[in-house]
Amino acid sequence: MQVFSSMLSQMLVLFTFMAVGFIFNKKRLLPADDSVVISKLETYIFVPCLVFNTFYKYCTVQNFGQKWPLILYGVGVMVLSLIIGLPLARLFSGPDLYLRKIYNYSFAVANFSFMGNAVVLGVFGEQVLFDYMMFTLPLTFYVYSYGTASLRPQNGPVKFSFKMFLNPICIAMLLGAAFGLLAVPLPGFVSTVVSTAGASMSPLAMLLTGFVIGDYSLKQLAKNKKIYLASVLRLIVIPLVFVAILKLIHADSTVLRVTLCATAMPLGLNTVVFPAAYGGDTTPGAGMALISHLMSILTIPVMFALFLS
Repeated sequence: MQVFSSMLSQMLVLFTFMAVGFIFNKKRLLPADDSVVISKLETYIFVPCLVFNTFYKYCTVQNFGQKWPLILYGVGVMVLSLIIGLPLARLFSGPDLYLRKIYNYSFAVANFSFMGNAVVLGVFGEQVLFDYMMFTLPLTFYVYSYGTASLRPQNGPVKFSFKMFLNPICIAMLLGAAFGLLAVPLPGFVSTVVSTAGASMSPLAMLLTGFVIGDYSLKQLAKNKKIYLASVLRLIVIPLVFVAILKLIHADSTVLRVTLCATAMPLGLNTVVFPAAYGGDTTPGAGMALISHLMSILTIPVMFALFLS
């Protein structure tokens, strides 16, 4: 019950911010295009600062020597997630190739960054957040390279390029790790700026989620029955598959915790933000984000109470 109550409390805090963002959009208290501004602030400032600060503090030679197996587990979970996503996406999308990309991304990648970081930091603290970021390192490189590129409406396959990795989050992660391993001292005011900006990531991420969903009719989004099944698969079935596998191979509690944190999160906003930026249909992604986030208020505390008690 302690795990359940702690997790539920954190979920209610996050969803309070989400509700505020939703109300601000519906009441037009902010301009409609402010979601673009908030998204850019998250992508270019707040998430990179959180990532840099965490790696700078905890990516020491000793810690890295102990935690590097988490990266290998992260690779395994990422590869298996991509494999699971392929047949499920075909089943849900039918002949629509672009919708198949949306579902494929959604089944393979949960909201492990904005939502996952917020939950882990709020419930478990910075040290576990470092474990989590080590584990999600392969997934982060995938999402902010090939993953998001695949969500752009285009003909033919996505062409791989190393330029995909030249984005603020990947750069912040590499710089934080390098500065931490080399024990590079930072001026006091710089550390304060970075840590303060990083602390702003969670509330702003949920404000953004609510604000984006506020652009749509809730009644219309809730009509798509496939979204409910997709949310159940994302929030419950897929995490259970990974929990079962990890228990079979006798993985330790640290691996189980970070895997559950990464896979039991709701469907993310990238399936809304990136299609919108390139003129694609954002309705399926918005519906999945709405329903899965609402369901996760209960599913996340229950899943964590069952497997992390």
